[in-house]
Parts: sequence; C-alpha cells; structure tokens
Amino acid sequence: MIISASRRTDIPAFYTGWLLKRLNAGYCLVQNPFNPRQIRRVSLLPEDVGGIVFWTKNAAPILPALAALDKFPYYFQYSVTPYHADIECGLASKRDTVIPAFLTLAKHIGAKRMIWRYDPILMTSKYNYSYHISAFSRLCELLEGSTEKCVISFAIAYKSIAKSLREAGHQELNITEKIKLAESMLPIAKDCGISLCACCELPELYQPGIQPASCVDSAMFGGNAPRDKNQRKGCNCAASVDIGAYNSCMNGCVYCYANHAKTQVEQNYLGHDSDGELLI
Repeated sequence: MIISASRRTDIPAFYTGWLLKRLNAGYCLVQNPFNPRQIRRVSLLPEDVGGIVFWTKNAAPILPALAALDKFPYYFQYSVTPYHADIECGLASKRDTVIPAFLTLAKHIGAKRMIWRYDPILMTSKYNYSYHISAFSRLCELLEGSTEKCVISFAIAYKSIAKSLREAGHQELNITEKIKLAESMLPIAKDCGISLCACCELPELYQPGIQPASCVDSAMFGGNAPRDKNQRKGCNCAASVDIGAYNSCMNGCVYCYANHAKTQVEQNYLGHDSDGELLI
C-alpha cells in the first residue's frame, strides 16, 4: 500500500506533529470526502506501507523529524512555483524558507527522491511567457544538483476555482502555446541536469521530448502497483491511499482545487487536534 500525504492538503507544512503521532500509533483514520459518515482505518505500520509520497510547498517543519521517517521508503513531490502573494497568499517566503528547505532536504535524502513541481502554470499579464522563462531559468540554477526531475502542468479552471482564476487574470493556453512554452523550458532544465516531465497533458505536448509523469510512482519503491482508476484521464499515478483532508491547507493558493471555502479552511485548521485519529 502506498500512502499519499497528501494531494488534499500540505501535511509537511502544517500537520507534521499529527503525522508523527499517527506514525508512532501505527494507524490513522481517513474520512471519505464524498461520504463523511464513511471512515476508514489506514495502517501506518512499516510492514503495511510500501512507500509514502509527500506533497508539499514547504518542508521546513518536517526537517527536524526526518529520523522518524527512516523506517519507510518515501520521496517528495515538492512545489516551487514563481508566484507571489497575489497567487499564494499563505505560503512562506520562497527565498528564506521554501527553497532553503528544499536544498536541505535534498542533502538528507538525495536528489533522486526530490521531485520538483513547477505547477500549475498560470498565464496572466504579470506571469506571462517571458516571466515564466526567466523564473524557470533562475529556479533551475538554484535547484541544480538537488533534483533530477521537474514536473509541469497547466492550470485547469475547475468549477470550484474558475472564479478565482478569472480574478487572477489567468488565460488558458491552447496546445500550440503550451508546446511553445514547454519547448523553451526543456533545454533550460536539461542544461541543469533536470529532466522535464508533464502531468496529464495532451499527447502533443510530449512530442518535443517531455516525458509523461507518474506523480505516485510505485517504481520509486521497487514495485509495480496498478494505475489509480480514481484519478483523471491521462494520470499515470499508481493506486494509493490519501490520508489528507480537503479544506485544510493554509497556503492560500488561488489555483487550489482542494480548498472550497476560506472560512471553512480556517475553521478546520484552528480546530485541528494533533492528537486526533483524523486529520480534521
């Protein structure tokens, strides 16, 4: 069994204390987001866990606790994006916290287990083509040697976030525009020893040499788990159990599909009990 921690919220950034207590207890409870009355007990015993995939935008809070993770195989999907507080209002400083934590974590676990996510890509008058190329180049230079793979994807105007994206000025790119940007990014990444991958994009995007991503990759744990049928079309992720909860991430990203109401997010965060069996 692969544990995903978590597509639904940033556990390393905001809920490390809870995670450590649940790992020590050997289990947690997970509520079905579509049926709140359905609660599942998930084993977190080392013999039951084939691997853990951590998703985060800030690993600084979990760095002091890495020794507690030694009994598990794991890797990080670590987002470092080029946006400011107008897009990610709750995120810690990239210069002072996010990127230093990335570099420190890579020294502990190795570049291979650090998957850099430059996603989602928003295109606005401020964050335009030239901005992305310049920002991506700078980040490649900063992260060179600390990661071997970068995953890109383009923002999707899901119903729950369509209004937020419109207010941010996002304009969805067509496939030709996506290919143009990806083709420009490809040699920049390659020059820094980073392979460029894409998540759930049209087949045409992969023709220039970009590889399809498997964000939950069982091969990283030496296995060959079946594809997760619950994910969207084009997703190559292996089946996993997500132990997070929606409406609980405090990063404040306007493109986040996992938060649906700011007041609910704040209430859930304030009501979080690090001793609880459930995250929220």
